[in-house]
Amino acid sequence: MDRGLGRWLLHSGLRAAAIFFVSFTLLFLFLRALGDPAHMLLGQRSDKATLEAVVRRLHLDEPLWKQYLLAWRDWLPYREGKWQLPDLGESYQHGRSVLELYLEHLPATLLLGLVAMVLAALLGIGGGLYCAYRPHPFWNALAIFLLALPGYVVGVGLLALVALGPLPLPLGGYIRTYDPLREQLVYQWEALFLPALALALRPAAYLFQLTLHQAQGLLQADFVRTAYAKGKTPGQVLRSDILRNLLPLLATSLSQWLAGLFVGALFIEEVFDWPGVGKLFFSALMSSDYPLVLGIAQISTLLFVGLHLMGELIAGWSDPRLRARL
Repeated sequence: MDRGLGRWLLHSGLRAAAIFFVSFTLLFLFLRALGDPAHMLLGQRSDKATLEAVVRRLHLDEPLWKQYLLAWRDWLPYREGKWQLPDLGESYQHGRSVLELYLEHLPATLLLGLVAMVLAALLGIGGGLYCAYRPHPFWNALAIFLLALPGYVVGVGLLALVALGPLPLPLGGYIRTYDPLREQLVYQWEALFLPALALALRPAAYLFQLTLHQAQGLLQADFVRTAYAKGKTPGQVLRSDILRNLLPLLATSLSQWLAGLFVGALFIEEVFDWPGVGKLFFSALMSSDYPLVLGIAQISTLLFVGLHLMGELIAGWSDPRLRARL
């Protein structure tokens, strides 16, 4: 490993750790400011003895700084004399481990995020390349418009269009549902289309703009003109000259947008009644389920920081000029 890459890895890792530390602290303070976790758990009609027992069990009788350190202790991989996963507490609403609930709902969020990323890549990169060869102001204006809209606004707009239109698409729900008539699970893959499209349109607009402007610049480059002068067809130039120079930049952008997609999915899932981590998070907010809200927020922050770090590492690997700046 060269020294430049080593410095880049160290710098990126320290920055990711700092972001998670600050996010963890702010989440802890914010959720404690919302109210007393013991009252959230038992309700306002709880008797004094039960309330005091819960306060002791949750360490709420300790100073705030000690509660904060105990929250960090739950993340240590080596606790109580053995290696184990983080202990994020038990959900008030479900009576189950927060980590267990998170992992149970994570596959639905991963499915939605990955399908949205594929759609974003196909629409954004494909559309950008097409318009680089055949420019049209409408598509550029549409991409700018979509970039200005949050994902949940796009989701509500798509729901309204489908509800008023002739397309027979489900307005919500998961791809797997129970059919009481046949007494078995059935799959409706069409339920994935609207939430994935709503989540994909904004990154697709960004990838469209990036691909369009980079490809237009490459088409005017001397080495591309030389390739045409040597008798290469437009398809050969696209594959061997345009895409080869675009791929490192596009791979970096895709990996960095992947982190944003998983965060954006939290809101899209609530709009489309998608049973992922976002749906679980908003359900926990509505029921004041303090451990579940804090656990989901912490794990989602860690996932976001990890994916963003991966994007930075891909950027540093593909472009040595970025490592040289350190």
